[in-house]
Amino acid sequence: MLYHIAFAVFSAAFLSAVAVFLVLSEKVGMRNRRVRRRLELLASETATEEEIVYPLLRDDKLSEIPAMNRLLSKFRFSQNLQRLLDQAGIPAKAGALVLGMLSLGGLVFLLVANFLNNLLFAFVAAPIAGSLPYIYVRRKRTKRREEFESLLPEAIELMTNALKSGFSLESSLNMVAREIPDPLGIEFAVASEEQNLGVGLSEALSNMEKRVQSEDLGLFVTALLIQKKTGGNLAEILEKIGNTIRERFTLRREVKIFTAHGRLSGFTLVLLPILMAVIIFILNPEYLKVLLTEKMGNYLLGAAVIMQIVGIWVISRIVNIRI
Repeated sequence: MLYHIAFAVFSAAFLSAVAVFLVLSEKVGMRNRRVRRRLELLASETATEEEIVYPLLRDDKLSEIPAMNRLLSKFRFSQNLQRLLDQAGIPAKAGALVLGMLSLGGLVFLLVANFLNNLLFAFVAAPIAGSLPYIYVRRKRTKRREEFESLLPEAIELMTNALKSGFSLESSLNMVAREIPDPLGIEFAVASEEQNLGVGLSEALSNMEKRVQSEDLGLFVTALLIQKKTGGNLAEILEKIGNTIRERFTLRREVKIFTAHGRLSGFTLVLLPILMAVIIFILNPEYLKVLLTEKMGNYLLGAAVIMQIVGIWVISRIVNIRI
C-alpha cells in the first residue's frame, strides 16, 4: 500500500514538473520572438520610436519557484545547467531540468522497486533514468552547435559582401541577424541588441562566443577583435576566415563519413546485449530471473551495466575525431 501511495505522489510530481517546463517554455520563448520583432521594427520605415525602444531584460533566475531558486543559487552546477540549456536553445530554467531529472529518477525507482521487488536494481536504474533529460539536453546542444557552424560560412560571406559594399561592421552584423535563419540569426540578433543597449562590440561578440562555445565562431570573433585593435582590410580578413571555416566544415564531413562504420559497429555492440536480454526475457522469463532475485545475479547485472557504460565511452572516444 505504501508503494502505491509513493508511486502516486511521484507521478504527480513528475507531471507537475512537465507542466512547469511547458509554462516556462512558453514564457522564455517570448524572448526570441521579441528580438525578432525588434529587428523587424528596425527594418521598417513606418515604425515609431515607442515601438522600437523597449527594455530587453536579462533573467538570471534559475527557477520560477523562489525557494528552489534560492537553493540552486548556492550551487555552481546549477549555473552550468542553465548555461547548457541556453546553449541548447531550450527555453527552460535549470530548476525545471532538475525537477524533471529527480521526478523521472524517482518514478523509475518506484516502478522497479514495486514491480521487481529489487531495491539494488532500483538504485541502479533510478540514476540512469534520471540522467536521460540531461543527456537529451547535451545532444540538443551538440545539434544546435552543428547547425550554427554550418551557417557560419554563409554569414561571413554575407558580412564580407556588405563590407565591400560600404556598410559598417555593425550594419553587417544586423544584416546577418535579419537574413540568416536560426540558430545563427538569433545569436547575432542578441549581440546586435546588446550593442543597442550600450554594450561594446568586443564584449557583445565575446558574450556570443561564450553562449555558443564553437571553435569556428571563436576563430571569427578573434579575427574581428584583432582587426579592431590593429586595423587592416576587414573584408579581406573575413573572406580568408570564411574559406578556412568552410574547409574545416568539409573536412569534418569527410571524417564523419570515414568513421560511419565504426559508429555503426559501436551502436550495434551497445544495442545487441540489450535486445538479446529483452528477447530472452519475453521467451523465457525464468532464465533471467536469477539476475534480479539472487545477490550474485545483481552483482553480475550491475557489472554488465557498468561495462556497457565504459564501452560507450571508449567507442565514442575512438570515433569522435576532433578537427
